[in-house]
Amino acid sequence: MFDNNSHSCFNLAMYICLCKAVTDKDIHRAVGDGASSMRCLRQLNGVGSQCGRCVGHAKEVLGEALEERRSAQASSTQKEPVTVVTGAGSGVCYP
Repeated sequence: MFDNNSHSCFNLAMYICLCKAVTDKDIHRAVGDGASSMRCLRQLNGVGSQCGRCVGHAKEVLGEALEERRSAQASSTQKEPVTVVTGAGSGVCYP
């Protein structure tokens, strides 16, 4: 039966930031690559840097992705900081 409340059965991405065309999958991928804050997401893919309407939902998705990462890495050691290089410069994100 078709479930209107879930897009996961179709493996679809949901746009979080329309201005920068960033999806929930992009945010999860960024967290997998070491992003740990909105600042990191902004540096990596511009989330929240245009009109700002996506910030609330982006924080929600970021929180979910971080929780998933914590669960997956519960027994692993702490990672080294990740250097993020963008057109605007570079910065350090701490996983």
